[in-house]
Amino acid sequence: MSNISFSVTGVDKLSKALLSRASAGDIKSVVKRNTTQMQQQAMSNASSVFTKGYSTGDTKKSIGVSFKDSGMSGVTGLGMEYNQYTELGTRFMAAEPLLKPVFNKQKTVFKSDLEKLLK
Repeated sequence: MSNISFSVTGVDKLSKALLSRASAGDIKSVVKRNTTQMQQQAMSNASSVFTKGYSTGDTKKSIGVSFKDSGMSGVTGLGMEYNQYTELGTRFMAAEPLLKPVFNKQKTVFKSDLEKLLK
């Protein structure tokens, strides 16, 4: 997958609060659901983001999901080696972000789902 990453700060504090109020299985379920939703949204947006003549569908096919930390962390990423250039752009090419808009949308859903676990 590409070398582009997004991170969330304050995870340690959140992790302690979640584990004291919700089961690990519930947290893993939220992580899995949101990671998978992010992948599906990225795949559905791929056709509309890449509208220039060079769109072959390879990026859409390369969008993958993986889980770490026994399912407590999820990763959605682009698998083509050139995706960092389409996502961020170059000095000669404007960015055509695919993951960042999906991430920004999904993080509010993820936060809401975690807040529901804390209640």
